Amino acid sequence: MLDGMKSRWASSIALALLTAYVSCLECNVAAFEAALETLELEGFSSSSVVYASTIPPGGSSFDPSPEYPINATYLPELCAVKFNVKSSETTSYNLAILLPGRERWNGRLMTTGNGGFGGGINYPDMGEYTHYGFVSVSTDTGHLSDIGDSSWALNNPESIVDWSYRALHGSVALAKQIVPAYYSNNKTAASLVKFSYYTGCATGGRQGLRSLQLYPNDFDGVLVGDAAWQTTNLQSWSTWMPLQNYPPNASYHIPESLFNSVTARITSLCDSQDGIIDSIIQDSAGCSIDYAFLLCSCPTRKQTACLTKPQLATLRKMLSPYTINDEIVFPGLPLGSDPSLLASESNPIGYGYFQNFLYNDTSYNFTLYTDDDYIAAAAGDPGHATAKDFDITSFKESGGKILMYHGYADPLIPAGSSIQYVTSTLSTMGIDESQLSSFLRLFLIPGMGHCVSNAPTQPGAPWYIAAASQIAGIAGRLTGVNNITHSVPGYMDARHDSVMALVKWVEEGVPPDELVATKFVNDTAPVVESQRTVCPWPKVARYTGGGLEAAHNWVCD
Repeated sequence: MLDGMKSRWASSIALALLTAYVSCLECNVAAFEAALETLELEGFSSSSVVYASTIPPGGSSFDPSPEYPINATYLPELCAVKFNVKSSETTSYNLAILLPGRERWNGRLMTTGNGGFGGGINYPDMGEYTHYGFVSVSTDTGHLSDIGDSSWALNNPESIVDWSYRALHGSVALAKQIVPAYYSNNKTAASLVKFSYYTGCATGGRQGLRSLQLYPNDFDGVLVGDAAWQTTNLQSWSTWMPLQNYPPNASYHIPESLFNSVTARITSLCDSQDGIIDSIIQDSAGCSIDYAFLLCSCPTRKQTACLTKPQLATLRKMLSPYTINDEIVFPGLPLGSDPSLLASESNPIGYGYFQNFLYNDTSYNFTLYTDDDYIAAAAGDPGHATAKDFDITSFKESGGKILMYHGYADPLIPAGSSIQYVTSTLSTMGIDESQLSSFLRLFLIPGMGHCVSNAPTQPGAPWYIAAASQIAGIAGRLTGVNNITHSVPGYMDARHDSVMALVKWVEEGVPPDELVATKFVNDTAPVVESQRTVCPWPKVARYTGGGLEAAHNWVCD
């Protein structure tokens, strides 16, 4: 108890000292360096300021990386500050904070995540959230690389820890001390940060879930999509998948050119089962197909869009869970998702994990993979990255909320993985679905691919919910057309915008009973092509009649 009193006393001193600096804590390096000197009691004495610069209205970010080569544009007036934090004797990480003007800040933090093995500050997402009024925070997780490059992890366990969780937590901890001082106006500095939020997809989804497990007080609400939370299992499946279709001269090999036509046929078979034929699979899990329709021997099939028996066996492996001794390692691809991305060539996000994280052996390649590699990965779990601590009672009791979503046609991380996370949380915490839905809800988005856009065989599927990285998937945002910056143009509310839905749930206690996904014409905002209601799992939206493109004609059962 005495240690706790000392810690609280030290924190109050640090915050008081920071508040005292408010008269000089403007947007320049010297001011932030001076502020850092007061943070020694909070563990950031080895930190430094990389830059601090004012971005004018309509300006852009200026610090691209291999992971995020495109700058954020059309920004409001901001103070951009970047820090370097020493995380161990051999490693450090960078973080950036974008601070809106004092009159525009909404009192909230929004931290954004990363993707794959990538290292870079996520300025595109950060820029989007400043338009809501958030202070936005992001880290490079301790390295610079694109999403498929894990070479930085070779013989570098401390960098793996940074990537796994340490850099994200440290970034939030530092931001929570810097931000109150920057905005302080003689109020109690600690009271100025009202709420802390997080959003990320894929690896970003894993980061959010791992964070709330380890540090339940970092965030009040997390928005996570297509979460790569099963690090050891996912990387094993991603290595195993292309091996099932290898070598190219094998009788069971499916050429890439054939996958699209076969996936289109499966989509057609499933589409007819969901009550309305619209080239969208509404409920992949509820679809049941007769694989015989895909055989070349079937008289109703054209020879150019069919599979031999050995090829069909390969396809069924890909669409079924990967199991070892009857235990599921990872779920199979949902019906309607295209296996070609993982089955046509080896995936560095798979085998790179074994090369650089687990074995520290660059000669390893996917052809060497066996079930023993999964067993070794599960036992080792480098950096303890896997978000498998399902008892999140502390986060729940603090009032935290989790809004999860997953593209039902995601070919890189099957939607069944998010269902596994939900069911594992249910069983571990010993609660029922109604209790779970008070703090965690999962939305499966029909026809949506990996984090952004839709499956090639389901091009009309509405997918946009203003979630992580999605604004960058809107062509108008990248080309400058229409100056689209954030949210859902014309529908800036908690029903259409997942960020606003999370805020409303956390701050007003109103849970999202549905979301509305939007499809823009040519995926270019702001002209809307169609919208559709998406329901919290296990509910599925049902068509009630009228125009297919109108969300109100779809209801949650």
